[in-house]
Amino acid sequence: MNNFTGFFRGITWLIFLGALLWSYAYMTSSVTYRIDADGNSVGIVDRNTFFFVAIAAFLLVNVICVGFINVLKKIKTTEDGEGIRNRSLKLDIIGWTKGFAGVLNVFLTLTLIFLGYMNMSDEFMVDGLGYFIYLGPVLLVIWFLYLVKLVSKKRN
Repeated sequence: MNNFTGFFRGITWLIFLGALLWSYAYMTSSVTYRIDADGNSVGIVDRNTFFFVAIAAFLLVNVICVGFINVLKKIKTTEDGEGIRNRSLKLDIIGWTKGFAGVLNVFLTLTLIFLGYMNMSDEFMVDGLGYFIYLGPVLLVIWFLYLVKLVSKKRN
């Protein structure tokens, strides 16, 4: 599982960068990130600012997750240890964190795709893209439920 989540995280890095370049290429000079109930633009930011904020959010998420993984790897464990000192729990948490970084990258990618589609034309045709808004939080809830399963698992 640990190898799969590491691979998944690496793939999501590439997908995020592809989505970022795609959305940046098709956006106008001003990016709308918020609209009101009437469909009018409320939140507008420069395209370059949007690009660098997206890069900063991506880096922040991944640096925090990689830092947490490195801290976990330094903890000395035994097979019969208590709490995080239990080797199998530590390995499960490391794998979960790698997957969590991947899920957050998917969430950021879906946000980029949604904002890219929203800013491609003058008319906001976001009615058909509503699933992008809900897919990210659903993935996060599922991943946290998986954490609960891992933590509640009976250990030696």
